[in-house]
Amino acid sequence: MIINGKQIAQEIKDALKKETAMLPRKLRLDIVYAGTDPVIENFLGMKIRVGEEIGIDTIVHRFPESISQEELIIQIKSMAQNSAVDGMLVQLPLPKGMDIQEILNTVPPKKDVDVLSDPALKLFAENKTENISPVAGAFMEILKRNNVSLKDKKVVILGRGRLVGKPFAVCAEREGSDVTCLNSTTGDPLPYLLTADIIAIGIGKPHFIKPEMIREGVIILDGGTSEKDGKIVGDADPSCAEKCSIFTPVPGGIGPITVALIFRNLLNSVKEINNALKSPLK
Repeated sequence: MIINGKQIAQEIKDALKKETAMLPRKLRLDIVYAGTDPVIENFLGMKIRVGEEIGIDTIVHRFPESISQEELIIQIKSMAQNSAVDGMLVQLPLPKGMDIQEILNTVPPKKDVDVLSDPALKLFAENKTENISPVAGAFMEILKRNNVSLKDKKVVILGRGRLVGKPFAVCAEREGSDVTCLNSTTGDPLPYLLTADIIAIGIGKPHFIKPEMIREGVIILDGGTSEKDGKIVGDADPSCAEKCSIFTPVPGGIGPITVALIFRNLLNSVKEINNALKSPLK
């Protein structure tokens, strides 16, 4: 089965739109971006459109690629102190030479809708928040909607990054999976891939996984995006779909769901803060 990520994303957005319509004020997401990449601008435009569709103000703060790390941190801290800002995210990649994690850690965990700061990741790993890394959340959404249990499954994750591998490993281990994380230093991935029940990948290598590297009936969750011959492609060759029980294409698979889940995280954050204060949303 080839997953229709756009349809799933639309169902999530429809549910979120109903929730935001019942709130006494409009919520706001602020996005920080340093650079001028037209591909990134396209992603930002998508997030703005989704925000509009759901009923959430989405404001992009653009900075030149030449901005210093110190100045960018100052700007993020200033936004974080603004009570009108309900959620924040730093659009990656950042300009070369910057300490990515230090900048991500500037976003307060209760406003971190990407769940990329160390404190937000810690809350997630300790199961103390409803928020989940959007890519890992998209993986879980697909498995849940198709009644796939992770218990006792052999899960092989290619890539240990903060966006895909690390958060999904937490999810899979929490659900009782036998998890193996591979990276460039692991060696030949083939023996692991051929015995996997579920393969999650996010390494940014176009069509890295070929049909001969997987067994019949495996589930492939492809969180990788890169460019090949002028097109956006995933880490798994599309021909793998013929052998898979579930396959997420790129584009149109994980991506749309990921964007929708950013806004679900925003609503979760507002609810958690509201519950902690035990007062109505103002």
